Amino acid sequence: MSEVIDWPVDLIPSDMGLGLETMTRTFESPWTGSVQTADSPGAKVVMQVTFRNLPADKARRLEALIFSLDGQRGRVRMWDFAARLVGSPQPVHGAPIVTEALAMRTSLTSSGWAPNTLVLRLGDWVQVGDELKRVIADVTSDLSGAALIRVAPMLRANHPSGTPLVVDRPCGVFRIKDDKAATFNRVPGVFTDVSLSFTEAFYP
Repeated sequence: MSEVIDWPVDLIPSDMGLGLETMTRTFESPWTGSVQTADSPGAKVVMQVTFRNLPADKARRLEALIFSLDGQRGRVRMWDFAARLVGSPQPVHGAPIVTEALAMRTSLTSSGWAPNTLVLRLGDWVQVGDELKRVIADVTSDLSGAALIRVAPMLRANHPSGTPLVVDRPCGVFRIKDDKAATFNRVPGVFTDVSLSFTEAFYP
């Protein structure tokens, strides 16, 4: 199992793209023209990060990180840089934990929230184990601090009761998207530009 590296909190890209790579397939009937869609588990968060005018000290650290990943073999823990989770994290209302989260589900039960509070908003992120999930509906806790959370993409693993939910800077485990060379374009000793593509890795 590869070591999972934590992305440095001060290496923030100039631009980023973030999306979802799904496992759906469509079938069109040659007789009626009707289209059926079949989906399979395994949707992944994908991310592209671009650094421009990176100073020499940070460029050196970023190059070392990418070299240490050794292509698709390595794993790195990353977050949505555009969500401004460094310096202004999502608020944490309580000490939330999983109370039940079965594999291949798009919802989970949780407890430990501040009672009767809007604890997560539509579009927020939440980390369950090493899985990065988008919250797809506002979440309000009940009087006991319990709440049902709807997420996408679906949960892959079975997280036992008591698993902490990370809200302030939720991360996922990613790998380099392919083995093509990551080229660092630089003015030696001055600035460096580079674009890097990552895809969520199901397992470390």
